[in-house]
Amino acid sequence: MPLEVNKHVQRIRRYQPFDVDSSEMIYELQADWTQSLFPVVTLTYLLDAIERPTTKTIVLTGDAGHGKTSLCASLLARLRGDAEAITSETRKTVFRELSDAGDASRPIGRTHSGRPLYILKDLSELSVQAGARKLVELLDPADGGIAIICANEGQLRKCAAEDDNLDKGGTGRAKILVTTLTQGILCGQVSDPDDTVTVINLNYQSVAADSSNGGLILWVLKQWTTPKWSRWKSCETCDARVVCPILANRIELSDPTRGPQRRTAVRDLFAAAERTGAVVTTRQALSVISYMLTGGLSCENVHARYQRSHSNRLWQAPHLYHQALFGDRLTQQQRHLVPAFFALRKLDPGKVSRRQVDDRLDPDTAGDFPPADTGSYLQKVRTSRDAQKQAEQLRSVYTFLRRADFFNSDDDRDRFARMGLLAGDDFVIVQDKNRDPADTRVRDRFLKGLEAVQGIHRAGSNPDFLILDPAFFTHRGRAAVISRRVPSKGVEVVDQVTQWQQTGVAPEMQNAVEWLNRAIYIRIPAVVPGHDAVSVEADLLRFELLTRWAAGLRSEVQHEAEIRGLSGSLAELADSSNKDDEIQVLAGNTMRKLMIDVGDKIRSVRA
Repeated sequence: MPLEVNKHVQRIRRYQPFDVDSSEMIYELQADWTQSLFPVVTLTYLLDAIERPTTKTIVLTGDAGHGKTSLCASLLARLRGDAEAITSETRKTVFRELSDAGDASRPIGRTHSGRPLYILKDLSELSVQAGARKLVELLDPADGGIAIICANEGQLRKCAAEDDNLDKGGTGRAKILVTTLTQGILCGQVSDPDDTVTVINLNYQSVAADSSNGGLILWVLKQWTTPKWSRWKSCETCDARVVCPILANRIELSDPTRGPQRRTAVRDLFAAAERTGAVVTTRQALSVISYMLTGGLSCENVHARYQRSHSNRLWQAPHLYHQALFGDRLTQQQRHLVPAFFALRKLDPGKVSRRQVDDRLDPDTAGDFPPADTGSYLQKVRTSRDAQKQAEQLRSVYTFLRRADFFNSDDDRDRFARMGLLAGDDFVIVQDKNRDPADTRVRDRFLKGLEAVQGIHRAGSNPDFLILDPAFFTHRGRAAVISRRVPSKGVEVVDQVTQWQQTGVAPEMQNAVEWLNRAIYIRIPAVVPGHDAVSVEADLLRFELLTRWAAGLRSEVQHEAEIRGLSGSLAELADSSNKDDEIQVLAGNTMRKLMIDVGDKIRSVRA
């Protein structure tokens, strides 16, 4: 049988920006027009928004790679027919028209209600001055039309600031776009009070959405590995199929029994990365999944290896999906092209040692493609150099086995801990609307961590939360003045959507994008009447730090920025108007009261 080149693998590889002959992975340069597009929630929201009679301007903003251009192209295609009726020719036509009229100089289509539709496909293509004028023009499109603007957040703010400069002929009208964007961050709103301007911040878009379809990651894995065996049929007749890691990855991820849990584990890893604060764009997600599935190889690379040795099974291990996902073989420069690799490598289960995991690992069960020849790391050690080499080899073997076991394990209860996130399960519990309201473990740990930020380490579970005088936050000696004591009973921990709902206006962001709760908030009620409650935000990484600080771990130098930010939030709760002659002091871990007596004598008693 001949050596076959799978065109499906070639198409998948086009999403990788590492080769000199690879195209930039954007909608316009996709060669496979027959491949369906992910049914993103934002498209449905846009289709509804453009039909609202009050809407005049819609802005799609966010980092490059979120799919702003793709959304506009999909919107135009949907306006010309149902999703099932969209053909590859329709998509090609839409792209050509978008290239020709994407400067919003003329209508590119019409809504179902007959309003002309203008699209500015990239605000960055204009200078700041021209962009400012264009924003003002599209705030009130001609002929009662509606405008869609695709804009990088930085460029949007620059152009709005340019228009806000009245001395240079600015109108100040474009400011509404930035104001609406800010309201989206603070309150989850996507529209201004008059519903004329809508700003959708795609930096909230998740590739591992907490939805029924599981988000982009699961959808892509299914599209590329499970359906249409004809796409992989050429591999049946390829001589190199028995030593091909690309085919092995496809078989592992499409396996009817273990495939779903492996794909879910990939999705959970991306979700954890987003919850730690990383913004993973659609482009980055596709690049990572492409590299993971192919192992960074092409069919020609596999053929060359096969021709050197038909039976060698020791070179494939680094190219298996559970190894390639972490980009070990990529250079720093290549990883910078796809920053998601940095976020995923921080959560690498191969670097986390857990005895209950390591005790059951067995190199003899590594599969068809073992990480190394057992004879290479079980040789007798004679010199210190031999010992060092053996240690490196064993570390590499255990990294391989831990990663493989992470994706093969059907027990997902320990998944966060295996990524090095001991507080991950508690973080997710906060988003459970059916959780027991009497369970205060997360709240107490959060408060204990905030006390630890101030240098307070009290034993046991305490019914109150101590806030030091801000002067003692960073210069804590043996004693510190307590500014306020807040009862724990009124403190609550909520997810991001619930936090937004506290403003009294129903947030819309979670309905406008593929949504994943990436932050939790602890709400500490105001002690002084008329003041707002103080909310402290924590993503998964900050919550992990607070949990570990609450347990006694502290690293002031390494996490100085985090401590400074949290201290600033707590300073809002400090009581600066206390004029009593009684001062509460924390000496060591002992509460004492200092009272001023006659003759300015200071007396100390245990509190």
